Amino acid sequence: MIGAELIAETLRQLGVEHVFGIVGIPVVEIADACIEKGIRFIPFRNEQQASLAASIYGYLTNKPGVLLTVGGPGIVNALAGVYNANSNKWPLMVMAGSTKICLQGKGGFQELDQVSLMKPWAKSSFRAVLSSQIPQFLERAYWTSIADVPGTTYIDLPDDLIKQECYEDIRVMKFDFSLLSTITPELTRIKRTSELLKDARFPLLIIGKGAANASETLRQFVGTHQIAFLPTPMGKGIIPDASDRNVSSARSLVLKHADVVLVAGARLNWILHFGEPPKFNKDVKIVQIDTDAGELARNVSTLELGILGDVGRTMSSVSDQLNGHQFPALPKIVVELIEKREQALRQQEEIVNDDLMPSHTQALAAIRKHIPADANIVAEGARTMDLSRQSLYLCEPRQRLDAGTNGTMGIGLAYAVTAKLTEENKPLIVIQGDSAFGFSAMEIETLVRERLPCLIIVLNNSGIYNGVENPREYIPYTKKPLPSTALTFGVRYERISCSLGGTGYFVQKCKELDDVLKKGMEDMLSGKIVLINVLVKPHAKL
Repeated sequence: MIGAELIAETLRQLGVEHVFGIVGIPVVEIADACIEKGIRFIPFRNEQQASLAASIYGYLTNKPGVLLTVGGPGIVNALAGVYNANSNKWPLMVMAGSTKICLQGKGGFQELDQVSLMKPWAKSSFRAVLSSQIPQFLERAYWTSIADVPGTTYIDLPDDLIKQECYEDIRVMKFDFSLLSTITPELTRIKRTSELLKDARFPLLIIGKGAANASETLRQFVGTHQIAFLPTPMGKGIIPDASDRNVSSARSLVLKHADVVLVAGARLNWILHFGEPPKFNKDVKIVQIDTDAGELARNVSTLELGILGDVGRTMSSVSDQLNGHQFPALPKIVVELIEKREQALRQQEEIVNDDLMPSHTQALAAIRKHIPADANIVAEGARTMDLSRQSLYLCEPRQRLDAGTNGTMGIGLAYAVTAKLTEENKPLIVIQGDSAFGFSAMEIETLVRERLPCLIIVLNNSGIYNGVENPREYIPYTKKPLPSTALTFGVRYERISCSLGGTGYFVQKCKELDDVLKKGMEDMLSGKIVLINVLVKPHAKL
């Protein structure tokens, strides 16, 4: 066998089922060898999208995502997904082709010191120079990416090594992934946590996406102890949004009034205002559960208590210590505010004149009516992402994917590919703003080619955050330049879908929403890739 086949066989024995990437010299042979071995290779239109798709794979499957790129500009383009994986603590193994060993330092094709480039970004970064190192390095990189704190690992594969004859006997180790991530918490800290909660006037549980594997335990905890909970954007669905203990609609109020906050699978970063006043109660006692000791150390000045442990095991132990204790009913002021916010949302959703262009909120209400309750959702775009979080109700963990910890725009169709690959039998709805759609529009062709049906809904307000109120006052109708946030008014994005092998619909008025959404759902469920381009009010805030 040649080096490419050795790489593919090692990946197969490691249990790799999917490889994301884009081929070119010298990695074509690797991709083809993977296909021959029964590994599905998913070619994208650029490395940024491939890397983002690979980065979310670890979150959705609890297995490392695997990315294959060319060297030089290819690996540089892939840094977007590397950064995304690291910032979200998801496992990712990156393989890239590189200059022949004999030409190193001579200015070979796309030559770059990729091992040095990746070292600041990777948990390990190696260059194989002998064929005997290939299985060893791949195995080590694969397991290292998910061990301890998940992140990126990198393997550099020289051109001549990929193509040379190899005679290695491959035997890689297989073992239970859970052994790498399950940490049993200290009993003294569990007891202290239960004491703090019992003594609290208004305890609050904050749930982040890092608690997705502990969904069943958290549902039992909330059901047994009746504690109020607040999910982060990608933590939605770990406990169903419909729970009467969900206080998302009164977020600011509960953060100000909670005197003990238990943080499970979330970070005290910008999303949670760093756990600091004025957003949090100045006297709050925060207990954080995390498998990353570094994360707890970063918050040492904020925390009352840090627990190094698996979220599921920790919450189960805390529940045992609470011994059936139930927390008081939600304060009246919180209940009233939730009801007021829900009523305000319904008023914003109401359509008074169906001949007018819909607002974001009106369009999202129509979407909610037509999509299945268990549909997976990818949400992207500033206003679109934020408002969809309020309008669409989730009931399962990992049901909603969005820009994540670092607000990464461009994830939309990359995440869609991975979401559909990993849950083929679930309907997939992608809701994007028009600016966000522009980052990944060509990946519609990837969805079509890979036969991954989904419904893409572009809420098109002709801008980033917002367009302009009177488009005809600006270029191209006059010489007045558009503001930096504005895009061309009324772009027909659905025609892109049609040209790439999908289908498309255009909506300009409220009265068109129901019929088009119904037709779009039918088309998607019949196996098509569908794009509905909904023109929404360019300057509306809701």
